[in-house]
Amino acid sequence: MKYKIETKDNKRYIYLPELEEMGLKHCFTTRDMDVGSSTNPDKESLQGYINEVFQFMGKKPDLLYNGYQAHTSNIEPIHFLDQGKEGAFGRYIPNTDGLLTDLNNVALLTRFADCVPIILFDKGKKIQGNIHSGWKGTLQRIVEKGVLGLLQEYGSSEEDIIAVIGPAIGRNDFQVREDVGSLFLEEFKEWKELIRKVSEEKFLVDLQEINRRMLLEMGIDKKNITVIDISTYERDDLCHSYRRDRQDYGLMGLFTILEG
Repeated sequence: MKYKIETKDNKRYIYLPELEEMGLKHCFTTRDMDVGSSTNPDKESLQGYINEVFQFMGKKPDLLYNGYQAHTSNIEPIHFLDQGKEGAFGRYIPNTDGLLTDLNNVALLTRFADCVPIILFDKGKKIQGNIHSGWKGTLQRIVEKGVLGLLQEYGSSEEDIIAVIGPAIGRNDFQVREDVGSLFLEEFKEWKELIRKVSEEKFLVDLQEINRRMLLEMGIDKKNITVIDISTYERDDLCHSYRRDRQDYGLMGLFTILEG
């Protein structure tokens, strides 16, 4: 599937028209807004941004859910609208980096700056997954656990699952020291070409491709996997990046809503 960058009211959004036609409203926000409650303390501004996202998507959900992201591999299925805890803008699940639901008109949100945001969508049963896979989550194979959640919790079939790997720090930009590089080399022994040694103590790690290969290993058809080839670090005109901006970084959002 091909992605588009579209502008509405001076805000740019990234989305896949074909995925929307299948029944999943979604978008990745850009640096034109900061949707992070930790990086944008102005609640009125943040609520305004969230409202603008829903206007772009053409859908106002009954409820917004997000995980209280902690770089875990924890996945939570949302079956009832009273799950989790009440937050300022909806409800949240503590210590959780992946959400699944088959409930219509419920929005899921992942916040990211360089980490990998991932959409999972069962096009047959109409179930959505919204996952935050940073380097720690990637090491813990959170995307595999998300797929397992669809298979075991909802009875999905691998051939029906669509996956979209969103904008993230690029393969030539995510530089780590030997301590982290060695963890990747140990966990992903068969993909050592994705953890490239560039000096005695530095490695470059391709987080997007590692997640793509894990999806393939889980039985997801390669034609059903889309990688949005945008490096958050490189595209300072389009994306927030923690690695690049440090204390001045903001957060983008992956918003998803099942059509109801």
